Amino acid sequence: MWIFVILFIADIVVACVYAKKSFPDVDKTAFWLKMLASVIFVMSGSIAFAHSEMGIYAKLILTGLVFGLIGDALLSLDPYIRNGDKEKEKRNIIISTVVGAAAFLLGHVMYIVAFVKEIKLQNAFRLPVFLGVWALGIGVAVGAVLILKLKPGKLGAPMLVYTTGLCAMASLSISLAIFGFDYIPLRIIMFVAPVLFATSDATLGLKFSDSKRFSTPKMRYLTLLTYYPAQMLFSLSIMLVEMR
Repeated sequence: MWIFVILFIADIVVACVYAKKSFPDVDKTAFWLKMLASVIFVMSGSIAFAHSEMGIYAKLILTGLVFGLIGDALLSLDPYIRNGDKEKEKRNIIISTVVGAAAFLLGHVMYIVAFVKEIKLQNAFRLPVFLGVWALGIGVAVGAVLILKLKPGKLGAPMLVYTTGLCAMASLSISLAIFGFDYIPLRIIMFVAPVLFATSDATLGLKFSDSKRFSTPKMRYLTLLTYYPAQMLFSLSIMLVEMR
């Protein structure tokens, strides 16, 4: 467990350095700082995997973490995309953003499958809870778009698909937290991690929808200091779920 604590602290420190270095723009140094932070949560997941029974839950969550790393890389490719051609840069950034979101969505699919299998084992599925959490997440997203008068543009459809997948993942994880596990720390992890993940993605969605209003240092710190702890907690769940 002490190894996880060290990696958790290291991830937070690197994320903070990255947040400072990457504002207002991500340069190549900042890109590799972000990659280091992402490698740390994959490393944490790998260590947890090595100390688990290496069952299907562990394999799926570790795969999801790897997809998260890929998504992180694709969403921060700006320094390698810039070539002086504004139109081409804009097109390539949109492509890398959409593909990056797709990588994250695949990661959520891995988490969803893992949670579904655990829910079956724990007999923890409650349709009202699942639909309630899912509807709350979608409602908050739609409400934010309307109230804040956001204009996602071409990213609107991909963001809606991604939000749907994120809310489904969060609903299943929270169902496990409430009805699944007897081990209290694991229950806390399964509840807190998706909430942190959703918060991080919400701030990222605000930035992509209206960078002038929401691309601020405070927002960047909020994005990163909810995202990396969420991934670290999911990585820890690999070991705790299969130790029960």
